[in-house]
Amino acid sequence: MLPSFVFRSPTRIVFGPGRVSETGALAAAIGLRRVLLVSGPGSTARSAGLALARKSLEEQGIAVVAFPKASSDPTVELVEEAARAIADGACDGVVAYGGGSPIDCAKAASLFAAASLLPGANHPGSGYRDFLRGREIFDRPGPPLIAIPTTAGSGSEVSSAAVVTDSGALRKSGLSSDFFFPRVAIVDPGLHASMPADLTAATGMDALTHTAESLLSRNATPLTGVLCAEAAWRIMKALPRAHASGGDLEARADMAYASTVAGIAFSQTGLGMVHGFAHPVGARCGVAHGLANAVLLPWLLEAIAETMPFPMARLAVAMGVGRPGASDADNAAAASNSVRELGAGLGIPRTLSGLGVPASELPGILADAIAYRGRAGSPRAFSDDELRAVLDRAFSG
Repeated sequence: MLPSFVFRSPTRIVFGPGRVSETGALAAAIGLRRVLLVSGPGSTARSAGLALARKSLEEQGIAVVAFPKASSDPTVELVEEAARAIADGACDGVVAYGGGSPIDCAKAASLFAAASLLPGANHPGSGYRDFLRGREIFDRPGPPLIAIPTTAGSGSEVSSAAVVTDSGALRKSGLSSDFFFPRVAIVDPGLHASMPADLTAATGMDALTHTAESLLSRNATPLTGVLCAEAAWRIMKALPRAHASGGDLEARADMAYASTVAGIAFSQTGLGMVHGFAHPVGARCGVAHGLANAVLLPWLLEAIAETMPFPMARLAVAMGVGRPGASDADNAAAASNSVRELGAGLGIPRTLSGLGVPASELPGILADAIAYRGRAGSPRAFSDDELRAVLDRAFSG
């Protein structure tokens, strides 16, 4: 008999090359008249895709307040600044353009503005840290958000979570709420063609990590299993092509689709100990999130296979590397080996030390990982000592 489960994915997905030109019409359809346009600085702020999104908004008579400040790993202070921009600009909606960081920043700012700054706020005077640390909870939706991802990795455009860095505590913290789901996700693979090869590799491995951890999660359901299987085989065949030739629109489309599908899946299941380690590696050492996941994923998969070969064998089948008639142990090994070979072919370092993570940071990384909120979802119930052993292997090889 099928198990009981709940599935929630309210984001409207608009998918296909050129769909960014519909940003204004989609914003007008949900009644937006003045929006905060959140993006990264530098080349993103000057990109043709962002200009097209803005033009389509203005053609619909929608006023745009630009916020081109969402750099990698948005901090508490940046989220609060963006929320003040929403309130001060009298914005009734938010459009986020970029990778996972601008989208997470926009999601967090929208909810925080509604909770603390906008008329009717239930938590006036609270800071975003009050929500991160559980002293307050988000209990009302924020201004509607349209997310336009320019990378194929985070899945934030359809997820119920936002990750923010608390610089003072050297910690990345994620919050989950149905209110974090964007109203609309415009997934335009044409926007991804300009991604450099190294960013394509890191974000693509991030999407594979989401897929693997969702499929293997103790919270997985039959429906998330179908989604993860769809994402896994597309990533395995498309990521090497997208990395080798950025203009391969078919590969870009497969990766964009797979990343979004994986985001839907992990919003239902949560994530696992790859993210448990990757968050402190990023917060403490400045390593990009996708790159940290890419290095850590094979080590965690190997550790899971040691005691849980059956779910790992399912992952092998989903990835298209499992062999009919082979033992679960053999197929589990095929899964972890294939992920390691994929990363190597993309130029991903083998170890954390190869990323430049100093040994002096390992105790702090381990302490943060031990307390990771998604730890219980791991298919292997790692002890603290087992997590230490995994981290040591991932550091030195």
